[in-house]
Amino acid sequence: MDSITLKVKINHSNKNLVNLLNEAEPVDNVNTELEAVDKFGDYKDFKDVLLISDDAKAITPYLSEDASALMVIFAGEPKNLFDDLTFFPANLLNVWPSDMPDKYIKYEFNRAMTLMLQRYDAWLYKSWLISLIDSLQDLIWFKDKEGLHWLVNNKFENTVHKTRKQIHGMGHNYIWDVPPEDGGKAEFRCLESEREVMAKKSLVMADELVKTDIGMRHFMTYKAPLYGRDGDVVGTVGIGHDITDFNNTSLELSMLIDNIPMSIMICNEDWKAVQINRRFSSFFGIAQDKLEHLDYHKWKKDNSTIVKSREYDEKLHIYHEELAFVIDGESYIIDVSEQEVLDYFGNVTGHYCFYKDITADREYEAIILKHANTDALTGLYNRRYFFDFINAHRDEAMTVLFMDMDNFKKVNDTLGHKRGDEVLLAASTAISQIFKDCVVARVGGDEFTVLAGSDISNEELTDRSDTLVKRLEEEFSYMGLGVSLSIGMAHTDGGINDVDDFLHESDQMMYKVKQGKKKA
Repeated sequence: MDSITLKVKINHSNKNLVNLLNEAEPVDNVNTELEAVDKFGDYKDFKDVLLISDDAKAITPYLSEDASALMVIFAGEPKNLFDDLTFFPANLLNVWPSDMPDKYIKYEFNRAMTLMLQRYDAWLYKSWLISLIDSLQDLIWFKDKEGLHWLVNNKFENTVHKTRKQIHGMGHNYIWDVPPEDGGKAEFRCLESEREVMAKKSLVMADELVKTDIGMRHFMTYKAPLYGRDGDVVGTVGIGHDITDFNNTSLELSMLIDNIPMSIMICNEDWKAVQINRRFSSFFGIAQDKLEHLDYHKWKKDNSTIVKSREYDEKLHIYHEELAFVIDGESYIIDVSEQEVLDYFGNVTGHYCFYKDITADREYEAIILKHANTDALTGLYNRRYFFDFINAHRDEAMTVLFMDMDNFKKVNDTLGHKRGDEVLLAASTAISQIFKDCVVARVGGDEFTVLAGSDISNEELTDRSDTLVKRLEEEFSYMGLGVSLSIGMAHTDGGINDVDDFLHESDQMMYKVKQGKKKA
């Protein structure tokens, strides 16, 4: 505890009084400076000053009805002091009769020092209390059992535009300028929560709407009981946190979220759903009032399948994935972004989950990829895709079959391109069916390729090739066409250095087959 220095000014006929008081038992945290004076000076602005005198006329000017003034001890005949007083001096600390023994004088001076210390402590604690409550931006008030105000802070004063002095001892209606017609109801609502606090003898939280000069304000109030020395409740202390602007911001945020053109779910730090916008509710058929027990990850797992696995961007603090949903029998591809909400210290306090329907985008992409990677006539993969595929798997074991139509040019020249297209379609259909577990492509006008993995032996590929050749010979013979198919085969165990060289090998094998047919 901080100490005080008590300045004791003594104007007394007993010149030995200073020495006598110096012999008094000291008090911890009280330092005394005793001085005998012939006349009191101007000490009215000093708080830790004690005047002692047996001269009523000398001491009367310093007596006050204000207990916060400097303190006075009259050490003389009481009659000499009180006969001329018209008020009771609140700052009169004690009266020492003239015949009081020295040991009692020392005792009373010790008690006077103790009272001065207690007076200082009371001032200090009150100063701390005022400084504390004035530093807070919430409304703070202390009330008695009847709801009358004892003390409020600066924020309270500024809010109601009244001083502490005006507020002291007044009730709710006067302080908040409640109109007479509403006075009873407003006072009752305010006292109702106060009585609940005093009855429960515990903290009570409540929502309170208060009309101010800037309109209605919404306060979240926290009220606790105050106890007297006997342990009985003597009043309440309250803290009012104005959440009007927060509510308005929350409303504005809800309006913004509702008008964003994608589905949004807001989750807390444990991934429990807190809020959804109207688009999310409508698209997924979830009502806002059903969110209380919704576990986001469980809901997502139970209602979707993974299209693109979940990835985390540490820089942006976003999880990203693509999911497939079936809603009312319709399939949808949804782009999901889960944004972490971080506080000032970087702790995750929640998540914004954005759901964007990209079904049409993916369908359009599939159409574009199909046109980019497939042959327009046959629907088989084209030359570009076939070469890219081999490049991507160049380190794997594979076998390529290179196929070329025999006498195809004659069909185009004599029967026309329409008939030629029919031949190509018939060939592509047969190749796709027989090599349905392989990559089949049309790489030229009448040239086709088949790429088989290591799981299909060369013997099986040879058998399938023979089956294909016979089937097309029969089909083209039935169509009255002298068209056939020549097939060359090349194999690698992996590590292709040049794709063109690898394909050229199969092309050369095919050419040998074609030449053999001509010789026959």
